[in-house]
Amino acid sequence: MIDIQEKTISKIDILFEIKLSDVEICNQIYSNLLLETDFDSNERSVATIEQQDSTLILRINAKDSISARATVNSYLKWIDLSFQLMTYIKKKS
Repeated sequence: MIDIQEKTISKIDILFEIKLSDVEICNQIYSNLLLETDFDSNERSVATIEQQDSTLILRINAKDSISARATVNSYLKWIDLSFQLMTYIKKKS
């Protein structure tokens, strides 16, 4: 009999570096994501965000693949939504 726990992933570290063409938009997205990283109190995954010029650096540390996937999906959706809103507002002004 195979022990399933021996085959499961017990720790996942993910690093995203997202280069944006507009520093102003990058600053705003960074500010938006900081609110999420400060608020999110998940025991199974932790996300941190940094900014270097116009690059967002997102680190996700998760205890399992399910929480890693959920955290990645959430942050990428927040980044995409923020980017779309900021570019729309910038075009309208």
